[in-house]
Order: sequence, then structure tokens, then C-alpha cells
Amino acid sequence: MKYKTNELAKVLGVTTNTIRRYEKNGYITPDKSTESGYRSYTQGDIVKIGLIRLLRKCGFTHQEIESFSGKPNEEIRELAQNKLEEIDKEIQHLKFLRHWLRDNIQMIDVCKNLGEGFTVMDCPPVYYVLYSSGEKLLTEKERLKTISDFMYAAPEVQSIMLYKEEDLKSGNVMPNLGWAIKEMDIDRVGLHDIFNNDKYIEYYPMQKCVYGSFRYPSEYSNIPEKQIPYAQEFNARKEKFLHENNFCESGDTVMFFMGSLGEYADWMICIPVKDK
Repeated sequence: MKYKTNELAKVLGVTTNTIRRYEKNGYITPDKSTESGYRSYTQGDIVKIGLIRLLRKCGFTHQEIESFSGKPNEEIRELAQNKLEEIDKEIQHLKFLRHWLRDNIQMIDVCKNLGEGFTVMDCPPVYYVLYSSGEKLLTEKERLKTISDFMYAAPEVQSIMLYKEEDLKSGNVMPNLGWAIKEMDIDRVGLHDIFNNDKYIEYYPMQKCVYGSFRYPSEYSNIPEKQIPYAQEFNARKEKFLHENNFCESGDTVMFFMGSLGEYADWMICIPVKDK
């Protein structure tokens, strides 16, 4: 059975230009000896192009596919095995990103449900690295390497603002900024080799905390003085809740950044507490 270019394109669901490109790449060689002068193709061409399209879906480049020509089947199998391993890694990476998105959606829902209220629960233990202390950027070479590991090796990180307990007691309210990852996520993604014995990585243990949410208009994200009234209002609500529940603060306060791409910049605040 012979097929014209337009017939072959129709069967395969591609354009005639794609058929000609496959011909140019050497994937198929049409018969040009017909009386009509049209190119003609066979069932074998359909099978071959179908296979090429599947290989392209698997992520093989045209250059890689062209390199298959004349190779022993054992070599082609090895190339296919390597591609399979690449796909498995990508699937795992997508699973990590899916987990990160799911966690953020849950945190957004928690903030929405809290409104101006508070809840008491144990915070998950996290590891974190700071990239600024107050207005000072921290740029030690080894620290920058650690920050890079957090940003790129660890797929599930959160932007945090941390207030040291001793700073708050002394009246210093300048925040420390950094990146954090939950301890359980380090276990899950196998990053202990990166994070073990790193002097720039600090640990925030599981402890009883008061959770609340804090927001201000996104347009104020780069104007700290505009944020002050919102922070004062939150602090008044927090102090009232602590007093009514006979709590006092007992550790570093961590704020998890929820985003500022929309109308508001949203933070979830984690305040360690103990009974008075």
C-alpha cells in the first residue's frame, strides 16, 4: 500500500511540512519513481514515524534519534535506559513540587480560616539558613553555597522572617530573613549529606506555638513604615490572646511568607509559648 504525502500526514495527525522534515532528517526515504511524480510512502514509514513521535514525547532530541541509525540494539537499549532514569528523576522532582504546592495551599487555607483569630498547635521542626540579619546581607562564601543548596537542591523551601527571642526582649525588632525546609522533607528527599555539619544551618525544634496570620497591602511590601500599623494591630491581638490563655512567649518567632503577588502580602506567624 502506497500513501501520498498528504495522506500520510492525515493518518499521523501531522502537517505535510512535518513529513518533509522527517524526510530531511533521514528518518524516511519516499519513493519518487511513481508515474505521477508524487512522493509515496509505505506502512513501514507510518510505523517508523509513529515510533519517532513516541521517542520525541519521551524527551529524545532529533539529534539523539538520528544517532540511533546503525547502532546495535544493545546500545539503543542503554540509551533508552538512560532516558528512563531521566524521566524517573523528573517524575520525582514533580512530586516534590506537587507536595510544596499542596503545603502552600493548606497554609493559605489555614490563614483564611484563622482570620484575625489564633490557634495553638505544635510547629513542625525546620532547618533554616539566613541570608540577612536586619539590614545587613550575609555574604560569606560558604553561606552563599548553603543558600544555593536550599534554593536549588531542596525543592520544598519556604521564605521566612525570623525574630530572635533575645532581640525582641531587647527591643530590637529588625527581622532576619532566610530559607527554611521542614525536617521531614529533608528525610524524604534525602538531603542529609548536604545539610549535615553545616555551620550556617540552624535548627528550629518542634514546640508548642500560637499561630496567627498577618497581612498588609502588597503595594506596601517594600515600604516598612507603611506596614507598621498592621503589625501593631496584629501585636495587640496577639497580646490579648496570650493574656486570655495564660501564655507567655518562649522562643524565636518565625513568620512564613505566603506571597505578595496578589492584593495582599500574607504571612503565617509561629510564636513559641509556654504556660505562665
